[in-house]
Amino acid sequence: MTKSWFEIFIGALLEVVWVSAMKHQHSLISAIVVVLILILSFYLMVDASKNIPAGTTYAVYVGLGSLFVVLAGVLVYHEAFSMAKLFFLILLTIGVIGLKIVTDIEERQAH
Repeated sequence: MTKSWFEIFIGALLEVVWVSAMKHQHSLISAIVVVLILILSFYLMVDASKNIPAGTTYAVYVGLGSLFVVLAGVLVYHEAFSMAKLFFLILLTIGVIGLKIVTDIEERQAH
């Protein structure tokens, strides 16, 4: 089960890579690299869903991916940041953590 959560985390990190690379790709080779990273990211999510409910897998994957992309935008690309963004990032993080906790509890109860 821990491997599956790790796959979601790595897949979400790869989202930052392919989303950022998409903005900066200027050739066929770089477009192919973006697609390969995207495929790997999705593969990790799909593989994780074999051990974690699909809805939870997808919600955590998208939530973490969104969180990481926004943070990269602010820290790397100097995009605007506001208290409203901070509030919603905190809310998103609480939701992701909550889903993981609930899923772990349900998994323990099932055994």
